[in-house]
Amino acid sequence: MKKTFLNEFTGRELEDLLKDPSKVTAICTFGSCESHGPHCCLGPDTFVPTEVARRVAERLENVVVVPCLPYGTSINYNKFPMSITLRYETVIAVAEDILESLINNGIKKIYILNGHDGNIPALEIAAHKVKDRHLDAKILYLPAWWEKVGPVMGDRFEVWNGLGHGGEGETSIMMAVRPELVDLKCAKTQVPQDLIKASEKANVIWDIKEISETGATGDPTKASIEKGKRMLDILVDLVADAIISS
Repeated sequence: MKKTFLNEFTGRELEDLLKDPSKVTAICTFGSCESHGPHCCLGPDTFVPTEVARRVAERLENVVVVPCLPYGTSINYNKFPMSITLRYETVIAVAEDILESLINNGIKKIYILNGHDGNIPALEIAAHKVKDRHLDAKILYLPAWWEKVGPVMGDRFEVWNGLGHGGEGETSIMMAVRPELVDLKCAKTQVPQDLIKASEKANVIWDIKEISETGATGDPTKASIEKGKRMLDILVDLVADAIISS
């Protein structure tokens, strides 16, 4: 079986991989550990980008996956157990160090695949800081994969374009990635209509406790493994195409 994750490689295999590091692309994945409601595990933000990255690396040559950082900035989710939340400064520093480590080994093509909304500003700051120091580096960044899927899925989503924290889309893709970690019998609809309406005029800074009684938002009762498999295909194609064309 083809190795895809950096920490699976032996020293000898890495020497072969890095004979021409300019041809190598590293996918860096970032996740979180936080409540996604009574129906879902705490780790979708880690499990999903990890599986997408693995499939991309299996499809393409000279692509290696950096093991996912399983914690992120989750301060807007920590009212429900058991959020493990890092400070923004910590995420920035860790992301910078990961990117710098890759560049120090000659890998200057990097794709950042983020699985958690709270990481978005920190990862963008880290990427800009590293790019400023290494102008020859090519850094691609997918901050919010869930925003890219809906338009491609079309009318396959039934509620809120599939959006939500542990909602229809995220629950569906988790059913495709780790079905044993989803229990739809416990799923509850929590569509924050007031927030959606207010967000049409301005970005709203919210805490999950204000908009959900369960720790999730959206409508996971509409989730299905068929939708999740289609989402996975879309995301793998999206990431792979970006790497090929970069």
